[in-house]
Amino acid sequence: MPLPGLTSLFEPTAFAQWGLNGLVLICLACWGIWGIFDKKALHFASNRDVLFAMLVCQLPQVPLCLWMLNTFHPGWQASGPLIYYCAIGAVFYVVSMISYVTAMSRAEAGFVLGFTAGYPLVAQILAVFILGEKLVPGLMFGGALIAAGVFSVGLTGEKQEKAEEKIVLDDRQIVLENLRRASAAEPFPFSSPSPDRGGVAVLERPVETANLTVHTIKAPEKVKEGSFSKFVVPVCVVVATLTWGIKGLFDKIAVGMAPPLVVYFVELVLNLTTLIPFCLYFLIAKKRPQLQAPQAWLFTGLSTLTLAIGGWSYLAALGMASASYVITITGCYPLLMYGFTILFLKERFNATRLLGIALIVLGGICVQLTQH
Repeated sequence: MPLPGLTSLFEPTAFAQWGLNGLVLICLACWGIWGIFDKKALHFASNRDVLFAMLVCQLPQVPLCLWMLNTFHPGWQASGPLIYYCAIGAVFYVVSMISYVTAMSRAEAGFVLGFTAGYPLVAQILAVFILGEKLVPGLMFGGALIAAGVFSVGLTGEKQEKAEEKIVLDDRQIVLENLRRASAAEPFPFSSPSPDRGGVAVLERPVETANLTVHTIKAPEKVKEGSFSKFVVPVCVVVATLTWGIKGLFDKIAVGMAPPLVVYFVELVLNLTTLIPFCLYFLIAKKRPQLQAPQAWLFTGLSTLTLAIGGWSYLAALGMASASYVITITGCYPLLMYGFTILFLKERFNATRLLGIALIVLGGICVQLTQH
């Protein structure tokens, strides 16, 4: 019996029992939660090791995609031009993932995911200049909304950092005040200075140290960053946004040459070749990935799974309804994602950030609708 969630995704008529709305909900949920799993994985491993685990978790997709290709596209083949464009897209994909994971390891998930949600604008602008697509008013209006949203999200990153600095200062002041009060609670039993003793105060009895015990509270220390480190997160989110947009341009070219599943499989295989330099690095440096914590594998695997299911559901929904409807609804996933960051990552609510993400979503929808 075929699995409806996997084997029938590219046969829309066999998916009727689930319905279009079910597919859209699955896509929204998966795309909204996958970044949360990435952030959770980074709590248990370094960004280098998490990126390595992401690639390893993609390996099981190879036989599954091969089976689906032979079932739904018998006689399929990958042409030379298709491999060429997919290879260029794979290079930008690797750069984008390195930048994305680095930024996620240093900043809040809501900031990184909200900022990088503006990548459709990059793809569409490049399509105008490289593919010769028309510059329509919808693209310009959507671009203005995305620019305003990215600016708003960028402001929240700076405010959050200042708030954290204030908390550190407040904690240090509290600790110092507690120490001062504890030391003043019981005076030392000194006698008054006497001429017979040379005018020096003398301790007359043993000090009861039990009442003077002070429970030291270590205040959080501010991480000392160099001038270069301050620009790591801004540079990484900008690079991730640009490279994701450039990859989208090559995806548009590739999909015009072959079915989406064929393109997905070729890109998957090319992305997995990144494991070779990873393994060479670990071999030459005589290091091993520090992935002993099972939570790192768990959250990385969940991230890979939700991202794949979300993409498959999106493609299946495109086969059941107009592209404008599917793109409009599924383009709202960053709003759901921001709710998940507050619910699961306990990030503080920020109205400016929410407004910025909403503007990016609206702008992205306008940009995507210009394609149809």
